[in-house]
Amino acid sequence: MILLECGEGTGSRTFISAKDMPFQLTHVNLDTSYINGQDVLIKFSSLVLMEAFVSGATVRLQYELLRVCGNEDPVSIGTWMFEEVGSAPVVFESQEESFSFIFCESINCSQCCEYFVRVTPLEITGATTTVSNGRIAALSNTLNVERRLPKAKDILLVCGQENGSAIFRQATVSQPPVNVAHVAIDTSCLTGPKILIEFSSVIESAFRVQDVRLEFELFRVCDDKEALSRGIWTFERKNTAVPSAIDNTFTFVFCDDIPCTGCCEYFVTVRAIELIVGAPAIYLGVTVDHANLVAIAQLSDSDVRVYGKSIENKGKKTLMECGSGTGSKVFTSSSDSAFQLAHTTIDTTCLCKPIVNIEFSSILSFQQLVDQGRAQLRYELFRVCDNREPMSIGVWIVGWIDFRIIDRSTGVFDFTYCDCKTCVGCCDYFVEVTPIELTDGLITATVSNGRMAALAQSS
Repeated sequence: MILLECGEGTGSRTFISAKDMPFQLTHVNLDTSYINGQDVLIKFSSLVLMEAFVSGATVRLQYELLRVCGNEDPVSIGTWMFEEVGSAPVVFESQEESFSFIFCESINCSQCCEYFVRVTPLEITGATTTVSNGRIAALSNTLNVERRLPKAKDILLVCGQENGSAIFRQATVSQPPVNVAHVAIDTSCLTGPKILIEFSSVIESAFRVQDVRLEFELFRVCDDKEALSRGIWTFERKNTAVPSAIDNTFTFVFCDDIPCTGCCEYFVTVRAIELIVGAPAIYLGVTVDHANLVAIAQLSDSDVRVYGKSIENKGKKTLMECGSGTGSKVFTSSSDSAFQLAHTTIDTTCLCKPIVNIEFSSILSFQQLVDQGRAQLRYELFRVCDNREPMSIGVWIVGWIDFRIIDRSTGVFDFTYCDCKTCVGCCDYFVEVTPIELTDGLITATVSNGRMAALAQSS
């Protein structure tokens, strides 16, 4: 069985220089006495806002995942870089985006452990930077369900549906928000459940989009009642001096405690609060695509103790497997060969009509060598079952056009993907990165820190 623990954020912090103290953005506690020697999957999301006030503003942050078990000292188990290194005339007026990652490890500890994410400013010049909206959750396999039943819990895994692309040509007060993804989950068999919501999407802005501000809002509707807002996440770029095009991901996780049971639907809407496009604007704008929404529900601790063995057959058998990365790759030309960045294997032989939720995160860095250039990469998810030929099941495009304002940019590329496969067996999933366009001698693109995990359940 799978154990789900939801963590807490600790507010926000604005950094004004590299001398500022590190900030613990979020944390989650996990009783590892029931999972000793098993896999733990950490899911983290946050927002980072940069506001520049001089030309060539630079921001470099280090996100660090640490683990504390018992009375031991904190141990760093992973680091991720975020950076915008600018050149004249200006990098951005303000820029807000998501920064998310996953991390898998096999833990050997029989005590209670805490995982937390710490953000450290390495360099801040000509700007202020605010980190906020930290969210974290932990999923883990449990040991010996019969012997450790009080901590073994049933979960429900439900894959949502995307509603197609949302295209914004302009921002007006009368323009309604667009529903980009939804998921329905029946929690009738669970009392006082907690629900982990995972959202991922790709934002594509055409060339000459100068200013854009999008609001992503998560809603919950239960038993035909009114929709209740559960949170707002903002994507923003303001740079009227030099318009450019960009494709990148926008993701978040959210843990929800609901007081009642029944059929609930979660959905995410996107509203264009601000959008300025250079003429001609009729064919240009911003597109939100590849929207995916996944819900994972589980009994609360009190309900497990009350129901005891009676809950054992209410859930469905669930499997979780952690994958691994394969190092890093520097692309310097469009003719460079593809690179497999991460992979994971899961055996669904014991499941009936399995659904498999794939979790992926990585670091992506672009570096401009001289003025102007174009860079575009293709991330492709493949599935290989029972030694057959690899099958492509998902494609994501990310890139930059016109690098006159950026010397180096480093961030995350991540997604969730639900594979509703109809057959059972041992399957390998992997992500391959291919350069589509790289201006030779002008731009390099580096992919690294690939992380991958799979969660499977009978449909």
